[in-house]
Amino acid sequence: MTFDVQRLGPADLGLILGLQERVRSALPDPSVFQTSTPEFIAYCLADGGRCYRVVHDGEPVAYRMVYFPRDRAFNLAKDTSLPPAEYDAVAHWDTVAVLPEWRGHGLARLMNVRALGDLTDAGIRHVFATSSPANPHGVRTLMAAGFHPVGLVEKFGGKLRFLLYRTYPQPWAAPPVMPPGPAPAEPEERMVALSAVEELARAFRDGWSGAALRFDGPDGPDGAGSMDGRHAASAAPRHGVARLRMVRRPLPFRVLAPR
Repeated sequence: MTFDVQRLGPADLGLILGLQERVRSALPDPSVFQTSTPEFIAYCLADGGRCYRVVHDGEPVAYRMVYFPRDRAFNLAKDTSLPPAEYDAVAHWDTVAVLPEWRGHGLARLMNVRALGDLTDAGIRHVFATSSPANPHGVRTLMAAGFHPVGLVEKFGGKLRFLLYRTYPQPWAAPPVMPPGPAPAEPEERMVALSAVEELARAFRDGWSGAALRFDGPDGPDGAGSMDGRHAASAAPRHGVARLRMVRRPLPFRVLAPR
């Protein structure tokens, strides 16, 4: 099965609006998908970001939006101590949406690879995203693209979200895996269930960050859905208990007013 990832431009506003509506109306509860305004999409299609679609047999089946917030009010860097002089070097992994019948084909990952490759001329050094702890497949897709959960924040009207971050162009080096044998007196890693929100929040405040996502039990198909960015559309994924492997490592900033 062949999928083609295409970058879109200002003339494609109607295309994204149409695909957005197809995704929204196909959901059992369309209210869970917060649509983007035409003005926001037009900004991203111009010089305010990057937009992509996936085409199969000439039919668009998914899209991804990357947003350059610069000094606008909604810049996730403002949830951190990253200095304002760096705001122009920030990108957001924003909306991703896949038509229900095409989930499970790794389309979010395909668009992530293309989008990351396209940022080399944009002066980007910091990439942020958000994802719901209730959507482990979305978290895993972002982590596969080099993002790591660094905090819990309340966004979009009080909704709890992971704040995820990766450096650019190279992601953080992977932390070492703890070798087998007796555990050290001071633990080098810990495993926390994504459902254990208060424990996650304490761990982030104590200087831990996410390094990998593991499932206890059978896992559903990769790419079943994603909730990175402001909006997402996904079916309920099938998976076991998701646990975040957490390690201590220095961050280039601190998260302000964390959950």
